[in-house]
Amino acid sequence: MNRIHLNIPSDLLFERVVRASAAELGTTMGFSDERIEDLKLAVSEAVTNAIEHGSNGGRNSVEVIFALDHDKLEVDIIDRGSGVEAFNAERRVVEEDNLDSGMLRGFGMYLISELVDQYEIQSTSEGTSLKLRIFRPTTEE
Repeated sequence: MNRIHLNIPSDLLFERVVRASAAELGTTMGFSDERIEDLKLAVSEAVTNAIEHGSNGGRNSVEVIFALDHDKLEVDIIDRGSGVEAFNAERRVVEEDNLDSGMLRGFGMYLISELVDQYEIQSTSEGTSLKLRIFRPTTEE
């Protein structure tokens, strides 16, 4: 498995670097244009969350690890924040009632869960790791 490690400052400007890296690796893995867009959006949301919620006021960096395997691309986004509550993927937050009540944020994890093939969240009071997986298309697809 090949790995690429990025350690970015907690500045939203650097989200673009990670997103561009994800796009290039998606192309290398043979993902369709649509899957590359899914990957870019999922990675962008995850890195933005890590910067906004795990940076301890901009003092902590965010680590991103891309792992390329023969059948999948894994992206691990790691912050050193105070942790997050468990995410319930069954909760459909993109509903008219939520939008009508002014809930315009908080859709990131739901969106990520819909864009990738698998994800895992590990969170403690010392930080959060979000692992995203997108599988390489098979030749039958």
